[in-house]
Amino acid sequence: MGYRIVLIHPRGAGRSTPAASIEHNTMGDQISDIEQLRNLLGIEHWIISGASWGTTLALTYAQAYRQRVRGLLLRGVFLCTAIELEWLYGGVAGRLHPEAWAQFSGWTRATGRQDLLQAYAEALNCGKPEEEHEAAYQWCAWEDNLAGYRDQERDTDPNTKARELALARISTHYFLNEGFLSPQQLTRNASRLHDLPGALIHGSCDEVTPIGAYHLSEAWKSSVFHLVNGGTHISSEHPGMIDCIIRNSCELMSLNQVV
Repeated sequence: MGYRIVLIHPRGAGRSTPAASIEHNTMGDQISDIEQLRNLLGIEHWIISGASWGTTLALTYAQAYRQRVRGLLLRGVFLCTAIELEWLYGGVAGRLHPEAWAQFSGWTRATGRQDLLQAYAEALNCGKPEEEHEAAYQWCAWEDNLAGYRDQERDTDPNTKARELALARISTHYFLNEGFLSPQQLTRNASRLHDLPGALIHGSCDEVTPIGAYHLSEAWKSSVFHLVNGGTHISSEHPGMIDCIIRNSCELMSLNQVV
């Protein structure tokens, strides 16, 4: 049996053009893009998979187009709630890594989450390439630190700098607007996924998205929560995470005939 795999680059990211653009880039735009792509490719139903921010997109899409989804495979669940954003950008995670946090937050001289996000958003869109790339580097260095990539040499390759700018600019745009979602939207609307099979895979050592998966599993009764001992946010480097992803992928596909 063969399976068709579709990899999506969200607006402004990856090979999407214009690169790193936040114009006409909201959650509504992203979900509309996914649905238009499904129609364009002639796919009647599909299994949706995502990691980190990809889980936010996957859940929002599935709750809007439940009839088109046959299952969800989500790793490193991120619901873009105020408490998760406070963890990442309000200084809570910074207590675990004070030196890295001081570098990340001190660069802006901001005093709170919204001020920090606003300062980065302004720097990332200031029109001065050197300042934009420096802000992007600082933003990505903080996330890499939480993901376990620490003390790495700075990569000055133009392609790397372009990827960093896209990630940082789009992230600040969405996080300033709390993902263009209402408070607790994805858990409040979990009932829309009633009877839809779902695998929520989370590493016990994930410091990037440590909050969302368990709460979602409590609200989404047909999902299964898998806690992988020692797993981090970077699943490709942990055998237990890889095994869990493969096993659950096979299980979801065995339950569904993907068109």
